Amino acid sequence: MGKKKDTIKVKRKCCHSKPACKRCPIVVLREALRESKAEEAEKARKKNKKKETKKAAETSAE
Repeated sequence: MGKKKDTIKVKRKCCHSKPACKRCPIVVLREALRESKAEEAEKARKKNKKKETKKAAETSAE
């Protein structure tokens, strides 16, 4: 079994309100993690698109 990736550890206690308040550390960390994953996905998408256009340009040049 592999190690779980992207675990969130919080040192400050949460108030456990329902619905979760925006100040709780776990909520803030989850949002930050979600944003960073979205940025990584966008970078990968742009990189793949750039590779495809470069490959298409090379094949059409021949």
